[in-house]
Amino acid sequence: MNRRMQWTQEPPNFDDYAPECLEGKMPVICLAKRVSKLDLGYQKFLSADRLSDLQRKSFGSNLAIHSKRIHFRRVKGKAEESGEGRMGISWNVKLSNYDYRAPSGEVVPMTYVSPISLLQYLLEKHVDVLVGGLQCPQERAQHLDAFWQGFRLHHGDHMVFEEHGGSLSRVIPLCWHGDEGRGKRRGNTVVVSLESPIGIQTALQKKRKHTDTAGCGCGCNPPDSMKQKYHREHKEMHARTLSALDCQWTNMKGHSFLQHFALFIIPSVVHHAHPQVLPEMLKLISLDFKRLFFEGLTIGGKQFCFALIAAKGDLKWFCKIALERSFQNQGRVRDRPCCHECMGGSGALTWEDLSENPVWANSRYTQRPWSVPPCVIEVPFCRRAPEKQFKRDPFHCAKVGIYRDLAGSCICWLVAKQYYGNAGDFSAKLETCHGIFRLYCTTVGRTAALRSFSRALFMYPRFSAYPWANTKGSDTMVLLSFIAVQCAGFINAPLNPAHVVDLKLMRQTCLAAVDYFSVLNHHGLWLRRPCAMAAQVELTKFVVGYGMLASRCLNDQFNGWAVKPKLHLMKHAHLEMHEWLAAGLEILPNYNVHNCEQNEDYIGRVCRLSRRLDSRRIGQRVLECCFMKSRLMHQRFVKENQLD
Repeated sequence: MNRRMQWTQEPPNFDDYAPECLEGKMPVICLAKRVSKLDLGYQKFLSADRLSDLQRKSFGSNLAIHSKRIHFRRVKGKAEESGEGRMGISWNVKLSNYDYRAPSGEVVPMTYVSPISLLQYLLEKHVDVLVGGLQCPQERAQHLDAFWQGFRLHHGDHMVFEEHGGSLSRVIPLCWHGDEGRGKRRGNTVVVSLESPIGIQTALQKKRKHTDTAGCGCGCNPPDSMKQKYHREHKEMHARTLSALDCQWTNMKGHSFLQHFALFIIPSVVHHAHPQVLPEMLKLISLDFKRLFFEGLTIGGKQFCFALIAAKGDLKWFCKIALERSFQNQGRVRDRPCCHECMGGSGALTWEDLSENPVWANSRYTQRPWSVPPCVIEVPFCRRAPEKQFKRDPFHCAKVGIYRDLAGSCICWLVAKQYYGNAGDFSAKLETCHGIFRLYCTTVGRTAALRSFSRALFMYPRFSAYPWANTKGSDTMVLLSFIAVQCAGFINAPLNPAHVVDLKLMRQTCLAAVDYFSVLNHHGLWLRRPCAMAAQVELTKFVVGYGMLASRCLNDQFNGWAVKPKLHLMKHAHLEMHEWLAAGLEILPNYNVHNCEQNEDYIGRVCRLSRRLDSRRIGQRVLECCFMKSRLMHQRFVKENQLD
């Protein structure tokens, strides 16, 4: 018999309609669609004549609303009013409500997840997702202690060492992230999430045996000049601690719903009509983080505290929630400081300085980048410089930042110098370049979402403009690899001998940009000194090469390689790593610990989900579906890797 025909005779069974959901093999959007179909089934069942008057009275007059409520309760694992059994395919995290009162008197109800409720549930049920997927309590304590020993070397001014210096094995590190995504009617939907910097791949890394006993086994071998420059090394850490740090991995690998947990979403309708809702929600979250830091949670007679080590996001997000001194407020007529980390841009402290010892180096963290303390200042971090919590992101600074200027300028320079033919206009030459790019992708087995090359793609409306490629991060990396191969061929047969220097510079800079991320992605949460030196070599080549390409354009008719704020932030990362290596630190943090690629994936999935659910209770329904998917992915991860 047709299942739809049975809906008027008996309630639909979730197990019959979504068996693959229970194994975590269904996208959360499809899962939400199945839930919607079952809601329709419950409406038909509840509206049929087969229900008694007493049952109909218990459901109320609006059967559609009650059917959705009953079904979500069943999915979450709660006993429902109709007496049906519980499904238990979701994390039963308590949701909280907050009523925002607008100046007009309007009350805007908001649903959010308190960090206290979320972490209380995870500590009781699934503490492994907070500490690298490790199942053994002793291993978790060992890795937490090792993490904070490594963190102390480069962030010794964090408040965690003042408050919990003697019990670091029971302090769990956390990060929080916020950004906007595309919601209903192409509006901006705010998503704020919580995560652990120690990725669940740590449990899998422990199973692998490293043949290189002197390090992480990656085989990084920096040049002798770099070893001589950073010859001093202070060996203070125990071998067992270093071994634990070598196993710790970032949270960039694996499903994003398994390692990121939404705290709240603000739909575009509310965000645009009531922009003050975001600061109020962040204030609630910050107060919870403060309580978790000082008071912690007691589970099984043991007290666990939580410390935030990073606030992740792009510059636009940081300016929205906290920063006043930023590149969005850069001086156009007169000089004014425009970097939230240093005073670059004021007077003689030019932020464009890319030398080994830039003039703005000593001005870092000397003044606060705000006049009014922001709402997130309640989060315990660093007493002297609380703005340190707003971390630079290699994804936004590089892949969708200065790397796009490098790719766009190189392509347009090659086209302008007639390396793709001299027949036709600039657009026709770009199409010729795109044909060669397609052949390159086919040859190396890469896929790029670039159907054509045009002046609009490279943001090059006129020849006096500075081009940059308006591409995704992954496509930008493919473009840089393509440019390096093309320049290698053009160096052997240059159209003008004077072009050889530029072609070599472009090739070396593009290769350095690609190799820098290759070093970061092939390592875990921490870098041994040889690995950090290898990354520093590539970053140095990129910063110096980009600066030289920009300087050579000063005497050329072609405008390219614009010196932008994100290049300044990459120089901050370069200078920071230089100081750590010069200080002789035994182990250094991987720049990918602040990478937002997985966060962007998570926001995209959550926003796609929000576009398909009911707008009236969008905050609650999205959070419920997210925890449903997280539970299924966790169950699948533990089962496939035999960690239970």
